[in-house]
Amino acid sequence: MSALPPAIQRNRRTIFAAALFVVLFVAFLILHPRGLSIMVTTPAANQGLALAFAAMAQTLPVLTGGLDLSVGAVLALTNCVASHLVNGSTPQIIAGIVVTLLAGAACGFVNGLVVVAGRIQAIIATLATGAIFSGIAYLLRPVPGGSIDEGLGDLLTNETFGVIPTSLLLLAGVVLVVWVPFRNSVLGRGCYAAGSSETAAFLSGVRVGRSRLAAYTLAGLLAACGGLFLALQTLSGDAQVGADYTLKSIAAVVIGGTSLTGGSGGVVGSIFGAYALRTISGLLLFAGVSPLAQPLFEGVVLLAAIGLGAFRLLANRNRLELLSARDTSSANAGRTLLPGIDNAVLVTLGGIVAILLIGSSYLPSFLSPGYLLLQLRIAAFLGIVAAGQMLVILLGEIDLSVPWTMTVAAMTATSLAGMGEPWATLAIPLGLAVGGLVGLFNGIGVAWFRLPSMILTLATNAVLLGLAVIYTGGFAPQTRASELMRQLGKDSSFGGIPNILWVWLAVSVAMVLILRSTPFGRKVYATGNCERAAYLSGISTGGVVTTCFLFSGLASALGGVMLAGRLDQSYQGMGDEYLLPAVAAVVLGGTNILGGRGSYIGTVAGVLMISLLTSMLSVMQMPEASRRIIYGIVIIAMLLVNSRGASGRRR
Repeated sequence: MSALPPAIQRNRRTIFAAALFVVLFVAFLILHPRGLSIMVTTPAANQGLALAFAAMAQTLPVLTGGLDLSVGAVLALTNCVASHLVNGSTPQIIAGIVVTLLAGAACGFVNGLVVVAGRIQAIIATLATGAIFSGIAYLLRPVPGGSIDEGLGDLLTNETFGVIPTSLLLLAGVVLVVWVPFRNSVLGRGCYAAGSSETAAFLSGVRVGRSRLAAYTLAGLLAACGGLFLALQTLSGDAQVGADYTLKSIAAVVIGGTSLTGGSGGVVGSIFGAYALRTISGLLLFAGVSPLAQPLFEGVVLLAAIGLGAFRLLANRNRLELLSARDTSSANAGRTLLPGIDNAVLVTLGGIVAILLIGSSYLPSFLSPGYLLLQLRIAAFLGIVAAGQMLVILLGEIDLSVPWTMTVAAMTATSLAGMGEPWATLAIPLGLAVGGLVGLFNGIGVAWFRLPSMILTLATNAVLLGLAVIYTGGFAPQTRASELMRQLGKDSSFGGIPNILWVWLAVSVAMVLILRSTPFGRKVYATGNCERAAYLSGISTGGVVTTCFLFSGLASALGGVMLAGRLDQSYQGMGDEYLLPAVAAVVLGGTNILGGRGSYIGTVAGVLMISLLTSMLSVMQMPEASRRIIYGIVIIAMLLVNSRGASGRRR
């Protein structure tokens, strides 16, 4: 007996996304005071178009098995470019639009080059390039503003024939002109082949590198379409406008049915997913839900979406098939220049020496013991967070919930401290308990439900953000750190050495002992090298993964609580500046982003380099935008040097 017709079976995920959008939009129309009218449909179409373009942009790298965490930064950059150029005479406006779109394509091309030619894993590559693109956006628009042609803005944000929102016609045109030809081209088919099985595609003669490069370039172009339309809609440019588009674009892709492992899906489902997300926001607003609670609901929606995908996967595959699908089998380190020291560590140490020399040329006291001790104090917080991140990366996973795990743990601790005794005594333990619960949740989701760690932890981060905003009303808690938190985070008790350095030393000793001298450490490396083989050898790989994420949550919480002690307060987003540096420090220290290889000594070297680089840029009195650019460039350069040596050894 036949099930569904073949056409419906092939497009069932897109149909599900479309049906979900229709149900949500009908509910939205019922709650909206104006009901179904052009005054409702046109603003709804306009408000969702930028996210729809961002979701289309995210779909292409995901189809190849990658992920682009710079989508929001590219959208913001092109939004700022458009605010400078899309005005004046008709030829000037056309030229401005072309330059804006080319700028986005150039950003995507850079991403593709770094991923394909540089052999850097997409998630770390686009995290770094995103910092560069964000810095350029801030250089172009330090504050929101600009001048956009109002006539063109009105034309594209109103209706055609008085009935059809022009923005929907624009979206349909981009799909027909850009996506359909690409999907049916050799490069488009190569993207699907690479996502299904890169090895099989390569052996079949598919030019995988060209296809992935084309996917990232086209993703940049589509993100630029979003940035351009947003500029036409608001008639201004804003460097901060892309802050939440990356996460929402991933959520839209998941809801739209594109497989996060690559090889299946398309932009049409992602478009419906994007409009479904935007409709949820409006639906919650008219249902009387506070806007402060929307990040929480968006995170829950993403968790539900990836949960459905995971249950479908679990229903069709046994455990060994799941492990085989996730196996990365990381390469051996190869011959080292100095026995016992990874080449990446040597490169990082060389970078530290170069930074010290450059910094001392700007500030003679840069090499003084007092100044270096200050830098170690600052580095300690990052070092604690990086310790937990390293355990996760050794498995070939990643924890992107670090920022709000730190923030929520710190807020918990300071809130308890503000309640006086005996609650102040429990501030640190309960703050750590929050991080432990977050890590345990992430670990169970990754280990037992086979949820992709990058997506699960992004969703967890969004949920934590929503919980924190609801609890505080969007402001910092009006409390202070406990006496013990201040002593550990700010004071010095033994020999003039800051207490936070003793905390970092304790974490470091524990990490070295665990990884080098315990059966658990050997299980971590075995699981990261080949989880399937580790499982068949009798290792409880699920327990190993869960424990590593638990440690990551505890380390993030400890870093956040200690940081609150140093600052004597907690505040919204206090952990935002620690995610990219923590991941970069681990990778710069020689830990393979695909898992199975690395040492904590290398991570310490990476932490010191990141901290000294930040200090050097501050000494050079560079503006924040320039710091972001140089910071991203240095990380990419270091990763390219390391990956070039590794790829040479593999060949």
